Amino acid sequence: MNAQRLDMKVLGNRSLIEIPFDLENDFIVIPVLLNNAVPLRFIVDTGAENTVILDKTVTDLLNISYRRTFQVRGADLESELTAYLATGVSLRLADRLLARNRTVLVLQENYFNFERVTGTNIHGILGADFLMRFVVEIDYRKQILILHDPSRYRHRRSYVEVDSDFVRNRPYLILGVGILRDSATDRRLLLDTGAGLSLLIHTYPENAGRDLPEQTIPAYIANGLGGTLSGSVGRSRILHLADRQLTNVITYFQEVDTVGVAFMNEREGIIGNRILKRFRVVIDYPHDKVYLKPEGRRWKQKFRYDRSGLGLLAGGDNLRKYSVSYVVPGSPADRAGIQVRDRIRAINGIPTTLLSLEAVIRKLQGRVGKKIKMRIYRSGRLQDVTFVLEELI
Repeated sequence: MNAQRLDMKVLGNRSLIEIPFDLENDFIVIPVLLNNAVPLRFIVDTGAENTVILDKTVTDLLNISYRRTFQVRGADLESELTAYLATGVSLRLADRLLARNRTVLVLQENYFNFERVTGTNIHGILGADFLMRFVVEIDYRKQILILHDPSRYRHRRSYVEVDSDFVRNRPYLILGVGILRDSATDRRLLLDTGAGLSLLIHTYPENAGRDLPEQTIPAYIANGLGGTLSGSVGRSRILHLADRQLTNVITYFQEVDTVGVAFMNEREGIIGNRILKRFRVVIDYPHDKVYLKPEGRRWKQKFRYDRSGLGLLAGGDNLRKYSVSYVVPGSPADRAGIQVRDRIRAINGIPTTLLSLEAVIRKLQGRVGKKIKMRIYRSGRLQDVTFVLEELI
């Protein structure tokens, strides 16, 4: 393979580099062995320019050398956080590919806390600087990431080319979105596999409300570098993607000021894994092309959203302790008296220690009218509360 050069070695006699992944709460997670010594778990992130190790204590243990220190901009696009440039790093991906003598960013501390929102341990981000030499194919159904040799890859006719452009190896799709009505307008959206959401649209103070659906609720959007992103969530009427029309798409809305706009390459939002996983995705980095193929009937499945009004974060040694991070005012959980920082001990008689974060969230997305009995822990006391799920957006 052309990839078989000084800094890359394909392990085993393979014509394709196939890397199995876990889809953890809609994040693509792969095993990575750092410097042949430390097993880690990385998120595959097409929206990140660089490969990042999230916590410097890991690289300090291995006596990895740092070339320089610099500041990176936080999720709020204003705060500055400390990072280091580490050289001579090797990354072994799922015993399929060995990347040697790499340069990666190392954060001074774990500003992301991905494990709290994914419910699983995350140690790094595999970014565009790594992916850029391949044709990257993502098979969400089989949970396999395929890295193709660009000189051998042949585009298949069953895939639809999506209008796109690339900036610093990050793919932006030009997609028709109809937020308030069934007529769509083009939006420039970052294709972001590091986003465990469906669709995010940026709004601006000068036209606040113009883009918002009639029915929205406050929402925590994501964990970003150095903080959480919050905004609101509703449904867009339509999204045109790969010759298909998706309807009633769960859409987050984040207000951005003029300072933030300058750092976003004129993007108008993000398309994340909750939409992308309905398709087979091919990103041809060397030729700046993106292709999608609808996966059977998956592309037309209804978009589900929480019906309780609860936001949850995972914690504890095994990430099986769940605390309430926010409560939507007026929601079923709010009317039942649940408060931020309450800890959830059981749902419908099942101890939460037996449930992943994803499983807990699925229960709270159940059918309208379903009764939820929840045991919560607050201020040293256990309490039982009951509420009924209802449509919030």
